[in-house]
Amino acid sequence: LLSSSTSGGMNKFYRCECFVSHNVFLKDFRLHVKFLNEKQFWTDYDKVLQERGMKDRSNVLSQVQTEVKRRLALDQTIAKNTEYSRKNYQPLHPEIFTFKFDWFEPEFLEFSEVCADGLLSKSQIIKRYLNTIGTEVYTIRALRREFCAKMVAELDHYNSKVLERTRPNTMNTSGVVVEELGLLEFVNSSIQQLLAPISRTFFPEWHGDGIDSHKSFTLKYARGQDTELAYHYDNAEVTFNFCLGTQFSGAEVYFTQMKGEGETGDYCEAEHETGVVLFHRARHMHGTQPLLSGTRYNLLMWLRSSSVRNKLCPMCDSTPKLLSSLHMGDGFTVPYKEVT
Repeated sequence: LLSSSTSGGMNKFYRCECFVSHNVFLKDFRLHVKFLNEKQFWTDYDKVLQERGMKDRSNVLSQVQTEVKRRLALDQTIAKNTEYSRKNYQPLHPEIFTFKFDWFEPEFLEFSEVCADGLLSKSQIIKRYLNTIGTEVYTIRALRREFCAKMVAELDHYNSKVLERTRPNTMNTSGVVVEELGLLEFVNSSIQQLLAPISRTFFPEWHGDGIDSHKSFTLKYARGQDTELAYHYDNAEVTFNFCLGTQFSGAEVYFTQMKGEGETGDYCEAEHETGVVLFHRARHMHGTQPLLSGTRYNLLMWLRSSSVRNKLCPMCDSTPKLLSSLHMGDGFTVPYKEVT
């Protein structure tokens, strides 16, 4: 289960040093890059950027350096924004900030309980409860529509009242991290009570000794904002992607192979539907097709297991070199050699 650190306990988490320098996304070129210094950057990417239409080298360099600076200050920024929201933000629907089993569909609660009991085989559970989209990609109706509607209204309210917000990552500009919104208690309890047993049952090799941290955030897809998501994998062990609504078409999630497998020819697509959760191995390569109309909101929970990721950082494929973090970092724990 989740470590006490996620609710203010004593355990400490770290980031890998590569968090600062690796996987910087240049949206105009649909390219993830690494930045150690200018010489390395231009040696590695000048040719491919020119092939993809780069006109202004200084502008590209400025984008990358700005993102590196943002990451270096990220923990302090989240702490500042979280404190501001705690003191100044008045929730529209304060009841949704507290975990309740009533927010979830009865079938999903039963599904999680069956996973926790361990009395049925994985294949029996799949047959009874899940839609199988592709290889180890599943969906099930999870959140009640009342909760989804209130959450969407809360997000719109929050975005209209709070101007200083941390973007979830370099690929998404329209979203909220749950710490700043004040939703951490709901997410922590959801993972502890419901998602951890599912993770252990369906992905035991990625669940490891237990889920002890997470990165969770909301996303919004709308015309004039984010409308699609480039091909990638998640910096986690297991991903749960809850669709909150509302009315939309397009924006299907597509999956191919696992990270590091090479081309396998595997391909599947999952259509989002309000209240339905899509869950999969986080290192399953995927992306989002263009939104055609409407607005789609999602709540993502990236579940992390330090017993798995301490062995190998999934972002740089090396033994993690640790940077201290104020929050859950990227889920690494000591003892691991180098702490800066």
